Amino acid sequence: MEKNYFLLEDKKKEIESKFLIKNGWLKIYENDSKDFDDSAGIYCCLISNDKVEKYSKDYNWPLSMGSEGKPSVYGDNSYKSNDEEGLEPFLLYKSFSLQETSIKYIDVAEEFVLYFRLYEKGNDKQNRTFYYVSDYGELDEVLTIEPKLIKVKIKYLKEYITMRDMNFVVCYDFMRLFKNIPSDWNIKHKDELIKENDFIYNHLIRNVSDKTQSWVMGKVFIKPNEIKKSHFDFGESKNESFIIGIDDEGELIYEDCGETDGNHFKVTYFKKEVLNKYYNEPIKYQVDGFSVDSKFFTLKIDNNVDEYIPVFLTNLRMLPELEQLHWKQYNIPPKEGMNISRTYYRTMIEGQWAEQPETVDLFFKSKYKSFNKKWKDKFGWELYKPLSKTDEYLFTALHKITSNNVKAFCEQALTIVKLTIDRLNEKELAKGLDLDTKVRGIAKFEIFLKSKGMNIPDMFEFLRNLQNLRSGLIAHTFSESNKDCKKALDYFEIKNDNYAKVLEEIFVKSVFTFNTLEKHFELNEEKPSG
Repeated sequence: MEKNYFLLEDKKKEIESKFLIKNGWLKIYENDSKDFDDSAGIYCCLISNDKVEKYSKDYNWPLSMGSEGKPSVYGDNSYKSNDEEGLEPFLLYKSFSLQETSIKYIDVAEEFVLYFRLYEKGNDKQNRTFYYVSDYGELDEVLTIEPKLIKVKIKYLKEYITMRDMNFVVCYDFMRLFKNIPSDWNIKHKDELIKENDFIYNHLIRNVSDKTQSWVMGKVFIKPNEIKKSHFDFGESKNESFIIGIDDEGELIYEDCGETDGNHFKVTYFKKEVLNKYYNEPIKYQVDGFSVDSKFFTLKIDNNVDEYIPVFLTNLRMLPELEQLHWKQYNIPPKEGMNISRTYYRTMIEGQWAEQPETVDLFFKSKYKSFNKKWKDKFGWELYKPLSKTDEYLFTALHKITSNNVKAFCEQALTIVKLTIDRLNEKELAKGLDLDTKVRGIAKFEIFLKSKGMNIPDMFEFLRNLQNLRSGLIAHTFSESNKDCKKALDYFEIKNDNYAKVLEEIFVKSVFTFNTLEKHFELNEEKPSG
């Protein structure tokens, strides 16, 4: 044991820092006892403003662990929520001696949990985390409980004690014993009280039996903020300004999306990349031709233009502030010829539902659904089996890519394979056919169509090459050692700079497949009534 360690210099630094640890966290409970000769304990409580002076005069703990005084019943059967007015526990040590076992754990004051409506998550009582849930479902850690350590995020604690006109007190007790103190340490017995503005402790050095004891016991005071401000203070909602034009000097014209002069049809434009955030999290967000939806907001957009996203300026005020900031970074100036799509105009302005989306990805999705329905109406079964619940996000997240990114290309091409080739209803396709058990997938589909008088080699060349792309996919790139994959790369003429163009071609040829099947089987013809 080193001299400074024996003198508890490491613990004194913690006291001076008010037990603040990394990233704004405060240590409020700790059991760091290594053994009888090296023990450390931290606990805490709340003290009202009018009681601070009383409890800052000495180093003793206002309450002890396991004897928090909440609630209290006196001899005359009088009841108090707390043993002493102005003194409250923040943590509550609980122990139960059951016949078969003993259980010990620490709870946090329910008042604190209720104030922030904290969400609790954990494996057991000794391993829990409490979260603050934002207005749109994001979690922020507030308090964590572990068997030997409890910490709280200081900004939440400070708000709580401020609103309650209370002070937070961290109580500590550190002790170390050493049997043979080296003479050159020059250790002298002492009983010293150290008092500063925010902490007080007693440092005692004395002989205990055949050992020398170094013992620090005291309190750290964490004061409330001077100004009361809570997370309930919503204030005025802040809206961002977006580009609505260019003036005669060539300068960009910005306008606050929350303010309007009565013109609700001012348009601002965004890069298509603005949607990647939502496509990448299909569990949280839904994107279609006319909106971005989540549990927490809906934004009407025009997703029917290939090169950009038009949005009516006033629609953006429906977004939370952070979401507005996301869109702002993708905001672009208008150019000649930019406008909302015909589809969006007919649907959102004229109130007429457009028959077909204008972008190839949205058109594919619309056609996929309508084709499968028409096929079922004709044959009594769907050509493409429905996705499982866990895979439904694939359809939602399917989209055109906005850059020549191989990873994005692979993900979207793979999704098209999963929606079409992988979902072929092979059981129904095989009915009435004398097939070898080895015949599967595309080959089974081709035999089925030939049995119906349909022989289109070009269509199956496309499908097989699309399947071969998938078979040669390795970690978001393609294996050129795979002969079938190499053949597919040549078929689609895939290069490093044309992934977006090739994906669009795959969408188009997939739609052509649906159209070809519709025409051959006369799926668009209405059934005669009666």
